[in-house]
Amino acid sequence: MHETISPEGSAHGANGHASAERAWPSATSLDDADLALPRLHTPGATAVVRDRWERLVTVAEIPQPPEVIWRGLTTPDILARWLAVCLGAIDQVDQEFVLDFEDGEYFLGRVREVDPPRRLSYVWRWLGLGQATIVTWEIEPIEQGARVTVTEEARNPPWDWQTWNGGGWVGILDQFAAHLRTGLSWRWPWRRMGPYAQVELPAPMYAAWDQLVNTAALKYWLLSMEGSIAPGATLPILMGDASGIVEMRVHEVVQPGQTPPSFLPHVTYSLHRPAWGAEVGGRLWIEPAGLNGSLLQAFHYNWEGLPATSQLSERKLLTAFWADALRRARQAFAAPMASAAPHNW
Repeated sequence: MHETISPEGSAHGANGHASAERAWPSATSLDDADLALPRLHTPGATAVVRDRWERLVTVAEIPQPPEVIWRGLTTPDILARWLAVCLGAIDQVDQEFVLDFEDGEYFLGRVREVDPPRRLSYVWRWLGLGQATIVTWEIEPIEQGARVTVTEEARNPPWDWQTWNGGGWVGILDQFAAHLRTGLSWRWPWRRMGPYAQVELPAPMYAAWDQLVNTAALKYWLLSMEGSIAPGATLPILMGDASGIVEMRVHEVVQPGQTPPSFLPHVTYSLHRPAWGAEVGGRLWIEPAGLNGSLLQAFHYNWEGLPATSQLSERKLLTAFWADALRRARQAFAAPMASAAPHNW
């Protein structure tokens, strides 16, 4: 039997019927058809950048010469009376310094630019591990003294960054001006809110949250001796050093996508120690920071409920604990999960 090709290009045998071997499209033709008509909603778009850049600019006219204002910004003895204890040089380029609030919390900074008495710029991190933001002071002489402009810039900061900065540095500049006017100490030795701690994680928000709140991970970064993050659960947490155990009582667990308007996950809890006689409230939460990063944060309140003699010392212990805990949380994404954390013995 001989095969002939019709003018239309179809294959026919001698009896005029299509040959079985040529009746179906070839594999190549099917591949072409698959490419010619892609499936609906085929993933094709790729996000490459998702950044926020935020800036706070605050201006105040201070009835003091620029030279006096400059000394107030760069002299450690003066800084200690209106802002924080300054350790290191804040007026030398590329030098590191610490602004210590003497309650366990501090800024670690590095000087970027010094142009006395007109301009001072540095970058700083809260507790030495938070996000790096840039602070720039500009001093312009005017007829009645100087115009002081403070600019703080951040990339992918916490969503409420501008809110808890008070919409700018208004309070800080007023405090600075009051000190220059009177010489009195206007800084606070410690605050009723806090400690607040934050750390950037090199992982998307939901993946990072799932990894951190599982029971095995809690033993590593939170030093939780037993238990899990669940409503009504109690977790004994090793504070480290000789400070013993603090008890975390979980009140609320909000999972990703559960609660509007942000749909971000968080945990509310309280911390208890026998010596306190009261509880310290707390909140742990995470939010996106760029495309493939996230920001883990912890915050506390109700220190006024503790005995006055123990408030400051206990606050320092808790601040140190959370700073170390968030460092371990970040380390958990840089290496395989360790079976034990430093000093948990």
